[in-house]
Amino acid sequence: MLNIYYKIINCIVITIILIAPSAFSANAHFDSNFQQGMKTATSLHTKAFDTMKQFRPNEVIKNYTENPKEINYQNKPETMKPDGVTARQNDPTAKAIADGIDERKKQFNYVIDPNSQELQHIKQNADQIYDVITGQFSDCTKKTNCKVTYLTHICEESPPVSLKYCKKKLVVDMVPHQEDTHYKLNVHVYNKKRKYAGVVVNTINGQLSVLDPHDTEFTLSGRLPSNLDCNSLQGKVIAEQGDAKIDYIYFPSCATSFQLNFHVSGGHTKNFQVDITSTKISYEPKDQWQDDCAGLAASCIFKEERCIDMQATHVIQNIPVTRDCWEKEATYQCGGTSNVHECESYRDQGCEQIGSNCKNLEDGGCTLYQQTFRCPIKECSDVGMICNGETYCLDGNCVKQQKQADPDFQRAVSALSAMHDAAKDFTNFNSIFAGKKKTCDKFVANFLDCCADKGWGKDHIASCSQEEKDLQVDKKNLLTTYAGEYCKKDFVGKCIEHRKAYCVFPSRLAQIIQQQGRKDQLHIDFGDPEDANCRGLTREEFAQLDLGKMDFKNFYADISQKTHVKDSAELNKRMITKIESLEREKKPNG
Repeated sequence: MLNIYYKIINCIVITIILIAPSAFSANAHFDSNFQQGMKTATSLHTKAFDTMKQFRPNEVIKNYTENPKEINYQNKPETMKPDGVTARQNDPTAKAIADGIDERKKQFNYVIDPNSQELQHIKQNADQIYDVITGQFSDCTKKTNCKVTYLTHICEESPPVSLKYCKKKLVVDMVPHQEDTHYKLNVHVYNKKRKYAGVVVNTINGQLSVLDPHDTEFTLSGRLPSNLDCNSLQGKVIAEQGDAKIDYIYFPSCATSFQLNFHVSGGHTKNFQVDITSTKISYEPKDQWQDDCAGLAASCIFKEERCIDMQATHVIQNIPVTRDCWEKEATYQCGGTSNVHECESYRDQGCEQIGSNCKNLEDGGCTLYQQTFRCPIKECSDVGMICNGETYCLDGNCVKQQKQADPDFQRAVSALSAMHDAAKDFTNFNSIFAGKKKTCDKFVANFLDCCADKGWGKDHIASCSQEEKDLQVDKKNLLTTYAGEYCKKDFVGKCIEHRKAYCVFPSRLAQIIQQQGRKDQLHIDFGDPEDANCRGLTREEFAQLDLGKMDFKNFYADISQKTHVKDSAELNKRMITKIESLEREKKPNG
């Protein structure tokens, strides 16, 4: 028994010796005078060394001798045991301790069987027991029980601010203007002897080319200017008198070289008036900007505008048109206008976002969101030690475990499913997670609302189209994303029904990717509600998504509903039975 006590005492002393320098070192602090300290330490070391060399133990220690009798044990170690027994019997202190032990045995009737199994076990494992208690055993590992609980936090934040760009393109239309100029020519023809005449006369200078018969009397009052465009001339007879009639007449043109050519017959006299019209077409340029920024202007803040197609001349309908700028690019700031960021700390802690509600909705969109996060709290406690394959329980509860759902595992499974489905979609359709547009109507006149999410009775359903019935099912299955509302008008422009548009996707996973990826991360909306764009993502767009920031709880719930496991109560019962069996088989050392 004394050997065991000595061994334990020896271990305690060694432990104190080992721990003390560590404790001292851990509390030491170095200051800025480190180099001076090193010099001082070197000096003290030298002084201490010199002092040790000059030390004379025989001058200080009483009864000191350089050859004590105990040095004989080095050559004859077998003499140490009988000398120790003699010393224990004769030494007053040792004798007092032995007498005290004998008295204690008598007082408490302390009987120990040296051959008992318990004592033999203690003797054989004394070192291990001590090392387990003090935590010094090199081959021991702690056995811990951990449980994870979740704490819900609600915070507010502004939507992320981003810059978006749009273009304005100048379109120039050439508006034609027609200008007509009228020239009136008066013709007089008379032949006393004959009842016919033929005349060809130049309407610019009045020179005759043909006058038949030669004795015909002819006059032309009025002239055409020489700078007229012959291609634009048109002529007609607007007045006539006399007994002769006009057989034919050719008016001035490019083909007639501005000549008036006519023939009359059946009488001696013919007077008539000709209207020659010169038509001039001029074009007036009309500028109109084709604006693609209307959507951003309604929901974002205008920042700046710059010209990206500088001064140039374009030929439009064969007419050169010069403008200072033909195309502009406008910059808008979209997103939150306030500076509220209460939720960043929860994201930094690795908390999972499980909800999002708009707290402040304005014409330009939501300016403040209320977010809900679920943060894990892991609590662990030591329940035992495992040393050389043996388990030492501290509270007798080493085998109890508590199973917790792991949200990180859920996210990982969801992300892997998204990657798998994206690859399959892109291979089959060259786009990822495409949807289709569905609409529902809310008639103003008869108060029928086929878009309502509640209050759907049988009579109500019967009044709506099949597409609207299918849309309600898609909503309940969390497959839809709202694209917007527009108004259907009658022939006088009065709104007769409100129509809501949705993008419906083939799975909850596709809806999550489109809603949280396309809309929230890439900021690509679904276009004008009347012509909603439910297209799939391109491979490049999908590559930009951060799947780790998406909330897949709806998708994971869908998986859980399709997964069948054994009844949890039955599993718990089987586990308890096994634990009780293990408890009955426990050894004395735990």
